[in-house]
Amino acid sequence: MGYYIFSYGIEAERVRETFGSKNQRFLAEIEQNEVFENYSDFQPGGYKTTPAKALKEIINGSVFDAKSNYAYGYAIIGICATLGTDLPYTQEIKLGYDTDLVNDILSEDFGIIGFSIEEELLEDNNPFKIPRIDDWPLISLLTLSDLEELRSKLGDVRIPEKTSDSFSNTNEEDEDKILAYEHLNGILANVRFCIDNKLDMISFCH
Repeated sequence: MGYYIFSYGIEAERVRETFGSKNQRFLAEIEQNEVFENYSDFQPGGYKTTPAKALKEIINGSVFDAKSNYAYGYAIIGICATLGTDLPYTQEIKLGYDTDLVNDILSEDFGIIGFSIEEELLEDNNPFKIPRIDDWPLISLLTLSDLEELRSKLGDVRIPEKTSDSFSNTNEEDEDKILAYEHLNGILANVRFCIDNKLDMISFCH
């Protein structure tokens, strides 16, 4: 178990334009999206609104149920999964464990001290007008300029092409290091992809 980070490349303004659009064809497309189908009926006890209902309220411009704020977060995931672009690295990153491994690699192997990949990817800056979410999912947008800044911070990081080949007899510590390199390489690839394609990058965690 645990909480995991995953990201999409998006044009944030296009996502905002779905709010109140009343576009029923687009609504149907999101409802049929495999990612959103995994969340659509999620309803913790005591809450009235499911993500499926929240999505309809977003598209139709209806009044939101602030008490069911989590549902609108999952609706945003569905919108971004449908309207956005899959990034080159799709492996989810475990918050706390994997992120600590990446931070350690940056510090020990590249001399980047005090850097926190989870803080970079999960700034508290949900850009969409939905009720403030008390718990999960976390939503964070890195604009194109934010991504340029992040790439600058990591500018000296160069990942070996075949990291696993650097460890002839892997133990648990080596396996962690390989995993950290894979995640870091994937994050860098996603940042480059978004910059090259002039996309913002939105990250979720739950």
